Amino acid sequence: MLKRISLILTLLMITSAPVSATLISGGLNVDNGYVAYLSTDDLSPGVLISSGNNWMSTYTFSDVNLTAGQSYFLHIYAYDQGGIAGFLGQFDLTGAGHLFANGQSSLLTNTTDWKVSTTGWNDYQAVSFLGVNGVSPWGTRAGVSGAAEWIWSSDANNHNVNYFTTAINAVAAPTAVPEPNSLFLMSLVLLGLVVARKKMI
Repeated sequence: MLKRISLILTLLMITSAPVSATLISGGLNVDNGYVAYLSTDDLSPGVLISSGNNWMSTYTFSDVNLTAGQSYFLHIYAYDQGGIAGFLGQFDLTGAGHLFANGQSSLLTNTTDWKVSTTGWNDYQAVSFLGVNGVSPWGTRAGVSGAAEWIWSSDANNHNVNYFTTAINAVAAPTAVPEPNSLFLMSLVLLGLVVARKKMI
C-alpha cells in the first residue's frame, strides 16, 4: 500500500510540473546589416533581439523566451549599403510550445515561409530567390545551413531597405492537469499512513 501511495504521489508531482518555455535561437547574415525583432503584432517591429552590420559575420542569438500560448512574428529589418543585397538565416525553436510557419521547429530563409515589404511591416509581398548558401558573391557563410536561401525583395540591387516577417505559432498544449497544492498532497500522505496502520493492526 505504501508503495502504491508513493507511486501516486510521484505521478502527481510529474504531471503538476510546469511546462518548460519555448526558446528561439538563430544565426543570420544580411548584406549589409540588420535588426531582428520578436513581435506579437505583424504590423509593428516588436522587441529587439539582435543586430549586426557585417554581412561576412554570422550573427547569432539564443535562448530568447516565448510565452506559452502566445503567437509571435520574427521580424528582420534588413538594409543595404551598396551593390547587391541579401538575407540568409537559420532559426530554431527548443520546446514544444511553438512552431514556425512551416510547421517545424527549424526554419531556413526561403521563398515559401517568409514575406517582405519595402515600406514597413505592412503591404507584404513574396520574396525573391538569390541562390543558396555558397552562391557568389557571398560564398559559404559558416553557421548557417547549406540549404538556406539568400532572399530579398524583387530588386536586390536597388531596394536598399527590406522588412521581412515570418510567423511563430503557439501550439495548443494538452489539457492541463490541475496542480495539486501542498495541503492536498499532505492529506494523501496522511490518508495513506492511516490505511497502512489499519492494515497492520
